[in-house]
Amino acid sequence: MTAQTASLGSIVKAVGLKGEVKLLPGPDFWAGALDASVLSLVSGTGEHRQVSVEKSRIKGNTYIIKLSGIETIDDALPAVGNRLEVSMENLGAGSAPEELRPFQVIGSTVILADGTVVGTVVDMLLGRDQDCLIMEKDGERKIIPNVPEIIRRVDLEKNIIEIDPPEGLLELRW
Repeated sequence: MTAQTASLGSIVKAVGLKGEVKLLPGPDFWAGALDASVLSLVSGTGEHRQVSVEKSRIKGNTYIIKLSGIETIDDALPAVGNRLEVSMENLGAGSAPEELRPFQVIGSTVILADGTVVGTVVDMLLGRDQDCLIMEKDGERKIIPNVPEIIRRVDLEKNIIEIDPPEGLLELRW
């Protein structure tokens, strides 16, 4: 398996004079990712710059973060518009997200308990109360609620998700 990379969000603003920036979290974000030993600032042209988070705090639905190597507002301004990414290889033990994130499941094969392939995950809807996987097979999309009664097993190493859908779920189209 190749190393997975999560796009944690976008730098949307320089904050204050000491080089802090505002991170608008994306769908792959989880707070523990900010503890990674190495993160990457990725520019619109794909240029990567390695950084680490020196400190962070929540502000509304954003995070104010201080990144290594960014000491002044003049250093922070070029970071605006960059994505903040983390490679799963750079996370310590126990730092993986507790809940499934889109970067982990997109591309996974969805199977039934008997091994029958029912589709491939192409997207994930993150809801306030419940997340759902969007699965596709033969050009048709179907929605699978991410609940333990339906999602029986997730093998991230093999990119396989085993489901036990209630009667009629796989006939519904998205």
